[in-house]
Amino acid sequence: MELFILMLAICLGAILQVGIGIGFSIVAGPPMMILLGTSTAVPVLLLLNTIVSVVATDWRILTDERRTINTAISGCLIGLVVGLAIYPLLSEPFVLALTGCLLLIGVLTTLVPAHTAIGTPVFAVVSGLSGLATIWAATPGPLMVFGLIAKGRSARSVARLVQPIALVAYGVAFLLHSLSDWQSITLSSQLWSFVGVTTIGSLCGRAARPYLPQSLIKTAIRVISLVACYVLFQRAYVMT
Repeated sequence: MELFILMLAICLGAILQVGIGIGFSIVAGPPMMILLGTSTAVPVLLLLNTIVSVVATDWRILTDERRTINTAISGCLIGLVVGLAIYPLLSEPFVLALTGCLLLIGVLTTLVPAHTAIGTPVFAVVSGLSGLATIWAATPGPLMVFGLIAKGRSARSVARLVQPIALVAYGVAFLLHSLSDWQSITLSSQLWSFVGVTTIGSLCGRAARPYLPQSLIKTAIRVISLVACYVLFQRAYVMT
């Protein structure tokens, strides 16, 4: 029964991730961490998120939005390296709580009327924070999405634009995790089942994406992000 719930969460998370731009780690993360343990769940989540991003990426956008994508990827990579360097110095509850605070700030920024879009330097900083969240808790999506929205992109555009950025962020984070502890990833006996369900969910999300209203996408991003904040804060509290 627990495995069925996890598979359902993985499929639903993949549909949301592809359809609106975020959702996989937020939906699939908690049951996976309960069933597999945090040390195994985080790299597995990074692997599955990488697969989702491969399926979700519209490769034509790489030409149309090259500058924005390059800025976001550069910021993410810096954040990944910094996050990996200081991770051993921080307790896990502190990392989870800090990530939750960053997500909450991102949600609040979307509720404040913005008269001008943020510039490239601020967007690069947001991308760096997204990289930190990736390496620490495998939940960078909301931060990157909020950065793109603050940069003036529409909700529908964000759902497509975030995918190639997430692909690099998740892929590099997974590589760094696998280099340090590959055994934790292979401990999951159901890994190939997870990969199959993730692929099916991603394809369903890609088919539904063109038909999702912009208002629904934006509302879903906020709601899912608030759920992520709650989950991160709750996990941090339990571990203290």
